[in-house]
Amino acid sequence: MTQSDPLLAAEAVRIDDHGPALEQLTMTTTGANVAILGAPRALFEAACGLRDATSGTLRVCGLPPREAARTAAIASAPASAKTPARWTALDLAIENARLAGHGRRESARLAATALEAMKLEPRGKTRLGDASPSVARAAMLAAALATGAPALLVEDFTPGLPDGAARALARSFVQACRGRRWVLFAGRLALSSPLGLEADEAVLFSGGRLAGAGSPAELATRDRTFSVRTAGESPLAFADKLREHGAQVDADETGRALTVTIPEGFSTLELVALARSSDVVVVELLPLSGAVA
Repeated sequence: MTQSDPLLAAEAVRIDDHGPALEQLTMTTTGANVAILGAPRALFEAACGLRDATSGTLRVCGLPPREAARTAAIASAPASAKTPARWTALDLAIENARLAGHGRRESARLAATALEAMKLEPRGKTRLGDASPSVARAAMLAAALATGAPALLVEDFTPGLPDGAARALARSFVQACRGRRWVLFAGRLALSSPLGLEADEAVLFSGGRLAGAGSPAELATRDRTFSVRTAGESPLAFADKLREHGAQVDADETGRALTVTIPEGFSTLELVALARSSDVVVVELLPLSGAVA
């Protein structure tokens, strides 16, 4: 593993899930701080080594996910996890450091440093069962930091928190991660947030399918590009008609999942009407910019 290895690389990966499967995912991230937006949770779990891909090759920091986790090349911070209610944030951080292979004294040092970085010292001995959501999420981040891993995989820890608390937590995380790489798995990303300002790459999914990638600012300005999912007998014919009308279309092999950039003067109402004339029903029409604002 080197710093030049992509944080996340997939080649024809399929991951089964309770919902739609993630199929034939091929991608390679290029950033040091990456936001994965709208991806099924199964991708986060597979990247952390918690579930296997059904087929294909998935690498995290150049390693198979389980090996990356076992060797502490990565550490993960889920939005929530089952921990003994009597444990404190300090207990959780020490345990994670110990599981990463550090001795007792070093684990205590790393845990204390991580709690300080996440502004948790005053609440370090509060039982997690009694902790507020913001403290519980900060504890999960501190536990990942305490491993000493050079790269972190993190589920979005801001949903449901008051705006001020969410921004403060994000700011602490960004500052604590100086010198480390990270991947954030989230539904959406605000460009003005500390996470949005720090991310240098965003990868966008829609319906389990890769829909776009680029800098967050670039994705936010693609206001004429849409993720389109269809049902009907002639999806490929619909894609061809869109191209005839000047649209740029990227379709999967079935033609039912499309990324469509419509030309100036062509409305989404016209897109839907064109689908109807192709005996196709548009079941999803989402602007790519909607996930990055």
